[in-house]
Parts: sequence; C-alpha cells; structure tokens
Amino acid sequence: MYQNAQNTTKKLFASLLALAFAALLALAGCAGDSTAADNADAQDAAAAAAEQNGTSAEGDAAGADAAEAKVTVSVTMPEGADAASENVEVTVPAEGTVYDALVATGWDVQAEDGDYGKYVTSINGIANGSEGEMSGWVFTVNNEQVMEGCDVCKLADGDTVEWTFFV
Repeated sequence: MYQNAQNTTKKLFASLLALAFAALLALAGCAGDSTAADNADAQDAAAAAAEQNGTSAEGDAAGADAAEAKVTVSVTMPEGADAASENVEVTVPAEGTVYDALVATGWDVQAEDGDYGKYVTSINGIANGSEGEMSGWVFTVNNEQVMEGCDVCKLADGDTVEWTFFV
C-alpha cells in the first residue's frame, strides 16, 4: 500500500514539474514578441518625431520612391476553373501588405476577418471549398511560405506574391 502511494506521489510530482517547465518555456518564448499594435505605435512616434524635425521618416536620401513599393502579384487558378491565372505588377504604399497588393490588382477579392487576420475566401469567383472541403487560397512571398495573415505581412519594393488555390 505504501509503495502505491509513493509511486502515485512520484508521478504527480513529475507531472507538475513537466507542466511548470512547459509554462516556463512558453513564457520565455513570448518575452521577445511585440504586437502589431506596438510596432504601429513605434512607427507613428517615429513619423511624428521626423515631422517635427523637418525630415521624412525614411530619411532624405530615400525620397519619394520609398513611399511606395512595386510588387508582382500572381494568381494560379485550379485546373478547369472559369477564371484564368494572371500575373500583374502593382504599386502599394510603403509598408503595404500582401492583402493591399491583392486588392490593388483590381481582381474580385472576397475576404473575412479571422483569428489571425484577414482570410481570403475567394479570388475572381473561385471560392474556398469549391474544389473539396479543404480547398482554398494560400500565398507565398518571394517563393517562401508566410506564417502570418495577408493583412499583416509587409511587402518591400520588388517582392513577388503568388496566390495559389490549394486542392
């Protein structure tokens, strides 16, 4: 009987220790994160300070070109779709997002706000779920997967955004 109580105590202690360690790792991982609101506040403060000093936030050498970025946006439609795949170069404001660039194409874009930002639900009439339950739109920037919402992911001059319908 004493042996069973001792084993149960050891298991409980090990479980609590593992839980405490996991919590410590989670808190340590969050310590360096800054939110989009924090970043926006910092950018607003920098712009206000630059305005008071009579300079631009990007610096005088950056000039007017820094106020916008030219990016290429492409959309790859699923096989047999009623809409064609397209490729367009657009201009977005400096610090423009993937979503800004998609909207700038003039294509018919439908989106919803989700837990992780804007979620594109349809491009040119091709809607998520139309080719099966798990089908939908995904994007890459410069051929790399992005792990943030399209309305959060910032673009720079020369970037390439590709929207692909995943089936």
